[in-house]
Amino acid sequence: MKVNNGVWLALLASGLLTGCSQKLPPAQRPQVTLPVLAGNIAEGKQAFNADCSQCHQIISGHNSKGPQLDRIYGAPAAALADYQARYSDGLKKSHLIWDAATLDRYIARPKSVIPDTKMLSDDVNNPQERQAIIAYLSTLRGSDLPKTIP
Repeated sequence: MKVNNGVWLALLASGLLTGCSQKLPPAQRPQVTLPVLAGNIAEGKQAFNADCSQCHQIISGHNSKGPQLDRIYGAPAAALADYQARYSDGLKKSHLIWDAATLDRYIARPKSVIPDTKMLSDDVNNPQERQAIIAYLSTLRGSDLPKTIP
């Protein structure tokens, strides 16, 4: 049976769009397309290192207690293939996108956003600290990162 080139391309495209293709490893995911946020990035990095780095790495493929956060800004929640078994069901079903507003709500009070979250950190009540952390997270763009945590 001869298949028209247009039909073949349509079948190939539908296969790719329905998940027949393999997921990219963390280091090969696309770069973040959202712009870097304005804010006190140095303060955000300091707060991240003090409050978040005990559970989160910033290097692709290096998960810890929590998932690594390289390219988290603008990404869908629960999207890391190498962390799937560890995400809570609520996070997997949330359909959240980690934009500035969602990250702000989540960092402020994780359990109010995802009741069954596995994130164990204290709430970050200070809005300036949250904004600084989010500004720092918005700078994590893969290839620009150092190979070790500063």
